[in-house]
Amino acid sequence: MNFSYCHNSFSVFLYWGIENPWNSIYIYMLILYLIVKEENMELKRQKTESCEDFSWTDYMSLPFTQNVISETLRMANIINGVWRKALKDVHIKGHLIPEGWCVLTSFISVHMDEQNYDNPYHFDPWRWEKTGAAAVNNNNFTPFGGGQRLCPGLELSRLEISIFLHHLVTSYGWVAEKDEIIHFPTVKMKKKLPITVTPVRT
Repeated sequence: MNFSYCHNSFSVFLYWGIENPWNSIYIYMLILYLIVKEENMELKRQKTESCEDFSWTDYMSLPFTQNVISETLRMANIINGVWRKALKDVHIKGHLIPEGWCVLTSFISVHMDEQNYDNPYHFDPWRWEKTGAAAVNNNNFTPFGGGQRLCPGLELSRLEISIFLHHLVTSYGWVAEKDEIIHFPTVKMKKKLPITVTPVRT
């Protein structure tokens, strides 16, 4: 198999019908490498010494990695918003949305609202330590939608990102070229974040 085939197959596997994991991984690669690496290297050492396989609980035993994932999803939500049509007159907080009108629910504006998050434009994974895990399950954190339309792949996406990051930080190093985040029409990197990846010698 050539590299191009392997790369494409790997990309399709991780893509899994949604873009959240890839965009989140791109943003993550720019920051907090050392802290996440230390936490993941410790898990790898434990598993190597005990000769045990990885399990679901290992994924949850990386609290700072989970904080980084949550913060990345907050800042790099692939779905900027969703359109909804009012099927009948709706009254919300003293406002009328007439039957037939469409409303754009903006997820990015919720994630970047100072009433919901202190310094919302600052990447701060420590904010999740202050608010606790319950903050990931409220109406102010919506990278996977919410209510009846909550994405069923929520935990699978977080698991994919965790596994990918674990292997990336424990087995590889990289150098990224300078790039910019674009938020329209979806969150992505302007130059697609070109990086050079090299295996780490252990």
